[in-house]
Amino acid sequence: MINLNDLVINKNSPIPLYYQIEEYFRKKVKNNEITEGCQIPTEKELMQALGVSRITVRKAMDNLLRDGLIEIRKGHGTFVATKQFYEPVAGIRSYTEEALKQGFTPSTKILKLQKIKPSEDVAKNLNISEKDNVYEIIRLRLLDQKPTGYDVTYIPEIYVPGLSKDDFKEYGKGQSLYNLLEEKYNLTLAEAEETISATLTNKQESEHLGVNYRSPINLRKRVVFLPNKKPLLYMKSIYKTSYKTRLKGRPSKAR
Repeated sequence: MINLNDLVINKNSPIPLYYQIEEYFRKKVKNNEITEGCQIPTEKELMQALGVSRITVRKAMDNLLRDGLIEIRKGHGTFVATKQFYEPVAGIRSYTEEALKQGFTPSTKILKLQKIKPSEDVAKNLNISEKDNVYEIIRLRLLDQKPTGYDVTYIPEIYVPGLSKDDFKEYGKGQSLYNLLEEKYNLTLAEAEETISATLTNKQESEHLGVNYRSPINLRKRVVFLPNKKPLLYMKSIYKTSYKTRLKGRPSKAR
């Protein structure tokens, strides 16, 4: 079990309490002070040790779970997550393109589009400084008018100056972010890497998708790269719909 003696939160700080707790564990993992398999204290233990509410602790843990830093082992507790194996994405396909191809009517609602400073996780995935500006785009994805997905995307401001909600349409190809990047900003989406892991919906996601709070769901994280290998965007998506993948052929024999 992790020793919490050095976990001190400042209740007079403008920084939210949940974020202070979250950052403590992030730094511990990053610096290898706590390693995969280490058990995280329970919600009750954290509440008692820090004098904070269950909601505060849960929000911090939900964010760590969402980013794959911790994992829940049913019947045993919460632990620092084991490292994941990932494979490169074979082709970069947009939600809009795939939905139209399969005969659905996709639509998108822009819930929020704002310029922010990136968190440590976002900056790391985009290979930028936490002092740089990024656009955060939160979108609700629908198929045949039914909410099916919730996306949060981050793009460095340098690549999309002046980006606004007016750049997006609700229906058709005009709702596609990839289409916008290619057509308006003349950017080439060269390759991507994606990981898929299990998570639980937070309050906002649950409300928009019409599911119970903390419902099990798949989380897909994708980083799209430019031809020069620099990250163009970092996307975190959850979808209610099931999906399947068809793989054809075998790669060249490994040597």
